[in-house]
Amino acid sequence: MQPKVIFFDLGGVVCRFLPQRRLDALGDACGVSSDQVEGVLYSSGLIRRGELGHASSAEIHRTVVDGLGYPGSFAELRELWCRAFQPDPHVLQVVDRLRPLRTALLTDNDPLLLDALPHVFPEVGSRFDPLLFSCRLGAAKPDPVVFARALDLTGCAPAEAVFIDDKATNVAAARELGITAIQFVGAAELVAELDGLLAP
Repeated sequence: MQPKVIFFDLGGVVCRFLPQRRLDALGDACGVSSDQVEGVLYSSGLIRRGELGHASSAEIHRTVVDGLGYPGSFAELRELWCRAFQPDPHVLQVVDRLRPLRTALLTDNDPLLLDALPHVFPEVGSRFDPLLFSCRLGAAKPDPVVFARALDLTGCAPAEAVFIDDKATNVAAARELGITAIQFVGAAELVAELDGLLAP
């Protein structure tokens, strides 16, 4: 059976995830160390709360301004926020090869990144519909709730979906629900896996 939707993870699959770049860029913008940025964003639990939908983009912006002295605009912060991600052109080519199959993004990320993605990385945002972020789903992988809500929002049964993620725990959780899941290790390997899966 041909799948109705293929879900892609963002960080570690569609994009390389380089969190230190975000910390360094914000540190430079605020005139503080990257360790201070890490404390305000991550050690405080702010990012995790954002990922689960408990902190808005406005709250993250306000925290960066009040806690770090960030002097820039919200639009500039969106660009800095995306420094943690680097789109992988080889994976984007794989996504293009899948047309006309539907491709969706299923990622654990906060609302500021969701706001920023179409503006900073339109080449990523335009290739996926819908953009399913944990902050909107109210749970993070490998919670089964994430997959159930993603399936519901795309109108698919588990057997009609494929999920691609770099983390073994997330892949295992999807498989337990009857979703065909692939652990990502590289674009070439992904092409081989998908070719075998989608062969008529």
